[in-house]
Amino acid sequence: MMNSVTLQVRKEYICDVLVCGGGPAGIAASIYAARNGMRVILTESQPSLGGMATSGLVGPFMTVYDRDGNERIVGGIFDEIVERLEKYKAVISPDEVENSSVYTSFIEKYHRHVTPFDSFYLSIVLDEMVREAGVELLCYTQFADCVNENGKIKHVILNALEGLICVTPKIVIDCTGIAAVAEKAGVPTYKGDEENGVPQPGTLMFEVGGVDDEGYEKFAARPERPVKAYRTTVKGRYKVNHYHVYNTDAADSKSMTDAHSRARYQVLDAFAVLHDKTPGFENAELLQVAPVLGVRESRHIEGEYKITVKDVSEGTKFDDRIAVYGFGMDVHNRSEKEFGNFKIEIAEKYYIPYRSLVPKNCDNLLVAGKTLSCESQAVGGMRCMPAAMSMGQAAGIASAMAVSEDLRVRDINVASLQEKLKATGAIID
Repeated sequence: MMNSVTLQVRKEYICDVLVCGGGPAGIAASIYAARNGMRVILTESQPSLGGMATSGLVGPFMTVYDRDGNERIVGGIFDEIVERLEKYKAVISPDEVENSSVYTSFIEKYHRHVTPFDSFYLSIVLDEMVREAGVELLCYTQFADCVNENGKIKHVILNALEGLICVTPKIVIDCTGIAAVAEKAGVPTYKGDEENGVPQPGTLMFEVGGVDDEGYEKFAARPERPVKAYRTTVKGRYKVNHYHVYNTDAADSKSMTDAHSRARYQVLDAFAVLHDKTPGFENAELLQVAPVLGVRESRHIEGEYKITVKDVSEGTKFDDRIAVYGFGMDVHNRSEKEFGNFKIEIAEKYYIPYRSLVPKNCDNLLVAGKTLSCESQAVGGMRCMPAAMSMGQAAGIASAMAVSEDLRVRDINVASLQEKLKATGAIID
């Protein structure tokens, strides 16, 4: 084994805010940091933006209403995205979607007012929004490491097609989905369940076409468990969520390689459930399989505050709240022998505090998305994409405030952040 290796940096950048990860949290963070006057670089390992919503074919967006589907509680950038998609006729407003329908795979609980969308057109919309905001976008680029000094990230090393890139940012926002930056920056993290470290499982989503919608509607039942088929904006076309690959470590290449291999065969089994056993799917065709395996849980950071199951169950209204959500604690079974999903009831709506985006041990880093500081069971709802967008929007505005006022991210005026969020249409109450 070599004791030392000399690596050559091909390019160098300087920016105000570096956002690592172009999924729902990352696009929101980069857009709102840029709109607030920052020079922003956004990196994404995949060819297009959107993360699991595009490369992972995950859909629909889970509900942006409260627990019972009575009150709209997510706005801001989510509404902007839906409005843009409407111009392409590539979304159905959540206001128009009821539960127990083809759009919810006939699931009732927590599924009132989901948002069906087209993944391809979403990638176009996100491209438009990021570039209009003035964000410098680097796809095919992955976080590799960082250089830390005195509790701050000084340089970030990225692995790009042309070689290594060095970025010198003032603030970094980690939206990698695996807390990759936070872990390298020395932030305490843990994986999966607090007791045994086992994460929620992964699933490889796919799409089918040629479905007889009327036949499926007459069947009026979910396909054989665990298969779920959600109709998209196109007649006869469905996104399919199905089997699990267990104990998958999304931050480990070997684990992901093995899991993805197993998941491909699961797609064939799940398609057979639809084709052979589900009315309306007799002539269905397998259209596409997601190139990216979705894993519901990876690392969690230790932040200034850890959201608890009690907070979600009781709806703790934090003074520093930056988002509100209402989807249930959807924790999928962590093994074949364990029963998962909605074990614990939630409050009518619950809140996400700014402190849970602020990691310990690093003064110029924010984290947005499913890796926020949160108990494993509690994150079951907050891992959904609309919640990630809300967190990213808050992190983007907060990063601009920290840069403009030369403050540590933990020292910004949260009351001012809340007012700025409300001015953009975000909902925090």
